Amino acid sequence: RTDYAVGRLDLVKAFERVAHDVVRREAKRLGYPLWLLRLSFATYRLGRVLRVGNVVSTVVVAARGIVAGSGFATTELRVMMINIVDSALKVFPTVAPTLYVDDLGMESCGGPGHITKHLVGFVTTICERVIADRLELSKTKCKCTASAHKVGVMVVRPLSKYVITYERRVKALG
Repeated sequence: RTDYAVGRLDLVKAFERVAHDVVRREAKRLGYPLWLLRLSFATYRLGRVLRVGNVVSTVVVAARGIVAGSGFATTELRVMMINIVDSALKVFPTVAPTLYVDDLGMESCGGPGHITKHLVGFVTTICERVIADRLELSKTKCKCTASAHKVGVMVVRPLSKYVITYERRVKALG
């Protein structure tokens, strides 16, 4: 019998919390054009004022984050996430990841021991890197599910420190 388990991770305010130095580090590693990244970051760092009703702030400058509506924002987030996913895949190649902007799905099949070792290892690697890169995992949207309740419980037990919960039924993130 083959079991199946899937983990789903979602980042909190992914675009708003992206650290520019992390994107720059990963862009350099991938050979992404740094001149283009500098231009993009310059637009994010333009001075702005905040207005609430009739109250207007002094000029403020963003220190981190990328603008979700920018033509480069999804590429910049992807540049940041590629190495995170690739580093987990090198160690746990039997896990199948699916990355859509800031939502990451990870699937594994096999026996309960195989799934527990590989899927938990993959998810742990991802979570540690995400935290190291100063991003935050959602406390409500990070889930795992499995073809058998016993497998799901085995998978989620070591992942509970990342506030990943098990549910028998989950819906796709997005």
